[in-house]
Amino acid sequence: MSQIISNQLHQRLLLTAAAVGMFLDGLDGSIVTIILPQISESFNTDTGTASWVIITYLLMMAGLILIIGKIAERGHIRKIFLLGLCVFTAGSAACGIAPDLEILLAARILQGIGAAMLAATASLLCVTYLPKDMYGMAFGAISMSVSVGVATGPAIGGFIAQYFSWHWAFLMNVPVGILILAFGMYIIPPDIPREIQPFDLYGSILLFGLMVSCVYCLERISHLGISDLQILLSGSISIACLIAFYIRERMCHILLIHIRVFSVMNFTATLLAFLIYGCVSMGIFYLLPFFLQAGMAYDPAMAGLFLLIPPLITAIIGIPVGRWSDLIGRRPFAIAAAVLSIAASGIFMIIIPETGFIPLIFGLLIMGLFMGCFGGPVASRVVENAPPGEEGTGTSLMVTAVYLGSVLGTALFATFFTLGSAETGISAFSDLDPEKFLHGFHLSMTAGFILSVLALILSVIVREKKTRENSVRI
Repeated sequence: MSQIISNQLHQRLLLTAAAVGMFLDGLDGSIVTIILPQISESFNTDTGTASWVIITYLLMMAGLILIIGKIAERGHIRKIFLLGLCVFTAGSAACGIAPDLEILLAARILQGIGAAMLAATASLLCVTYLPKDMYGMAFGAISMSVSVGVATGPAIGGFIAQYFSWHWAFLMNVPVGILILAFGMYIIPPDIPREIQPFDLYGSILLFGLMVSCVYCLERISHLGISDLQILLSGSISIACLIAFYIRERMCHILLIHIRVFSVMNFTATLLAFLIYGCVSMGIFYLLPFFLQAGMAYDPAMAGLFLLIPPLITAIIGIPVGRWSDLIGRRPFAIAAAVLSIAASGIFMIIIPETGFIPLIFGLLIMGLFMGCFGGPVASRVVENAPPGEEGTGTSLMVTAVYLGSVLGTALFATFFTLGSAETGISAFSDLDPEKFLHGFHLSMTAGFILSVLALILSVIVREKKTRENSVRI
């Protein structure tokens, strides 16, 4: 029995619910970065300890998306999406009223679990209930929502921190979450009961350990250094979990992830290109605020206004580009995204404060076009190139690549910045000598340029699929 929604209004309302959920995900992943100093001061702790407010959220997201996605595929998409809204909203309220750092971290774990439930099911809602010729528009809307949430988080957080208190950065999610919950209960079709299937608990534990230890290692390596015991231990755990998970999936009859999906060259190439796009975009956005303030000497408010340019462009073109890719194919936009990524990295690779704000605006405009091109079309391309019957797995891996790419981009660009600036840490960018700062900034952008070239190659070698189905079943 087909689950595809034919009513166009109902299709758009369903997409709206999924997109708003992903906006909240992206917003709360980035809004905390700007309010960490206030949180640190409020609880009388150092910024290193306060950074766990970010880390705990990312760990839950990365560790649970794939697992929750596999559970949702068994006929529980609506239940998990709505439950995710409840958990996320409750976690946000707990964060907003947390009396100490320990309770705040526990609340962030709860919030991260809810966010993982939303992220795992938002794309599955599209794959399950929307026709395949809407994938580009649907994933474009979701990608636009995440990008706008991530990019506007620091600006919104800065405003809240300056005029209110950091608590409202979390409390503002509560009324939005309640409204979307009521909306989702009305608009999302009931789950269709499916045959009860066994679940690979041991594989799930190994996968969770792999993702959590890998993300922790990547996030902390630029802070602690590659020789630190925590990095060596977390890296060793991730490798051990990877080997054990691979063996488990090869021997077990109840598969959590069909390893064979990675044997399909087109799928692996498009997934890797998508991961690179997320890595480069997040890496650039990670360093740009420091360039604007330490390099260009803009105050935080002005820097925030500049950083709103890319998400504004993405918001304008995201859905039209996705709809266009539904009509003419994904490949041209995947290649265009790579070219735009190369151009943006190239501009920031040579930009200096003396050139003024015109090259900066030009680079930010290209970033917005880049994010608008890779979001919907490339995300759809990943799902379409998944092996037959594995669209759900492809969707879960695609969503995981979004967050893993963000962590990887932050860690990679921070590491190259550290190498280029010849400094031992990254916590005091604004205190660096301007020449050293620019050298580190340009070296990081050079890494982004090289990665973008690799993404271009991967995008070119994968040909457009010749046929398109009008619907898909999970």
